[in-house]
Amino acid sequence: MRGIVLTIIFLSCIPALTYAQPAALDTGTVLDISDLPFNQDNPAVAISRGNKNTIVIGAATDDMDSLGMPAYVSTDRGISWQTSRLPLPLNPDYYIYGEPNIAADDAGNFYYAYITDDGSVIPDSAGNISIAISTDGGGVWRNAMPININILHYGAPDGPCITVDNSPSSPHHGRVYVVWDEFFAAPDTDYTDGGLYIAWSDDHCKTWSSGTLLGGTDDYQEVKTGKNGEIYVSSSDSLGIGHELFVSTDGGTTFGSPAESIAPFSSYSQFVTGFDSGFTGLKGAAGFLAFPYISFDVDLASNRIHLVYGDYQADVATLYYLYSDNNGATWSPEEGIQETSSSDRFDPSVSVDQKTHEVYVTFYSSDFDTKNDSVAPYRMRVRDTAIQMLDAGFSPYSVEATDSTAPYIGDHTSSDAFDSVYVGVWTQNRAGYNDGDVFAFISTAKAAVQQGVEAPFVIHSSNAWLSAPYPNPANGNSISLRYYIPHASEINFDLFDVTGRMVKHFTSLSSDEGSNSVEFDISNISSGTYLIRMTSNGSFMSQKFVIQ
Repeated sequence: MRGIVLTIIFLSCIPALTYAQPAALDTGTVLDISDLPFNQDNPAVAISRGNKNTIVIGAATDDMDSLGMPAYVSTDRGISWQTSRLPLPLNPDYYIYGEPNIAADDAGNFYYAYITDDGSVIPDSAGNISIAISTDGGGVWRNAMPININILHYGAPDGPCITVDNSPSSPHHGRVYVVWDEFFAAPDTDYTDGGLYIAWSDDHCKTWSSGTLLGGTDDYQEVKTGKNGEIYVSSSDSLGIGHELFVSTDGGTTFGSPAESIAPFSSYSQFVTGFDSGFTGLKGAAGFLAFPYISFDVDLASNRIHLVYGDYQADVATLYYLYSDNNGATWSPEEGIQETSSSDRFDPSVSVDQKTHEVYVTFYSSDFDTKNDSVAPYRMRVRDTAIQMLDAGFSPYSVEATDSTAPYIGDHTSSDAFDSVYVGVWTQNRAGYNDGDVFAFISTAKAAVQQGVEAPFVIHSSNAWLSAPYPNPANGNSISLRYYIPHASEINFDLFDVTGRMVKHFTSLSSDEGSNSVEFDISNISSGTYLIRMTSNGSFMSQKFVIQ
């Protein structure tokens, strides 16, 4: 998720990070792609491998059971969006339960997985994972063969994740994999957690393998493939067992012991007792319904696994980054992704651009939450062993927790990256509503800029927006910011220290609507941590930075 480097304070037991310089050559678009009067959540995204201008985003919606799962489609790299609908399930008795996940193959096809269920009463619930395929860039969808969980295991699936083996050197190139967490695993039994399953198809979802059980009491799963056809499946257990990574190097015939793969996480893998009970969230009674889980992706050129995992201790959700170059047998030291001990970072999504080999991480954070009741989506880039923060809080909005029932943000963020195009998506609860909209950030790295001037930052928004200062940390005589205002107005920029005391009034100016930039002299400001605040039309927004 670009452009500005943030200071991050790490736990004493975490190795210090190196920092890459910010990429000043990125432009992007922020857009509410599902501005509807009813709820959307659980977003998922994929970029076409045949045409990088085509992006498909899925979500769960209040009307999905009657109209079909939505597919928000852009064919111009996020400038405009159209909504198409998947056909209703093949079985007319099935209800749509959502949980969408989308993958793209290198032939230009999209695969869209979601949950359906016959609505029967526990304990004989009969669930399914339905699959739809689009061969025309997301405009038209057709039903494929569902995985028929109810036939295999009498189960009710949860959290399906779909991926396609796109490695040219893989013996299973083109194979589609789906993993899921299954409940009600046996007929005529009480409520149980059946565990983590995987199935695959070699004929574009016309037939499926039998579901293979990988482990019990698993949740929040992902599946990715490697250079030579390796299969990697992660899970994070909400009951307290911790994080696991299952690895198969023989096409899914066998999977190695997760204990061997998960060894590096042992010191951080236990969740606070009772966190799962009631899901009161990460920020107290008015907190967010969230869970610190694993996300990862694999660079098909080097077969490096880039992995981010969550930990929840002392009422703070923390993310850690690490990588493996040997199928998870050994791992690099964990590197903490956390600015302060009071900030939450959670719900990560990791994506590798297989063309440029850039690694992006999307997540929610409360780094700039002075009231401790909101979060905003962030993004970062990983280069070698350097973690680079990019445009902190790139959403023009913050998701605010108003009470213990409203601030649901859809379980996760989602992202994809391909051929220098990066897309991060998340759910934004609108002010005054309990429903959420799906937002997308699309960014493209530019090859060059003229005269050293940063490329313009384009935003489509009804609200003002302020970037983090650049550079950050600031070690020279000036900082620059980018901002967006939807209407021409008088704006003010003021500097505050961490106690809330105004240190300096930078300027008052009249600004045209749209994207603008401004530079401020900080040569006489002492070293320390500051907030810079922009006020426009009675509203204000702040960004934190450090002067060294």
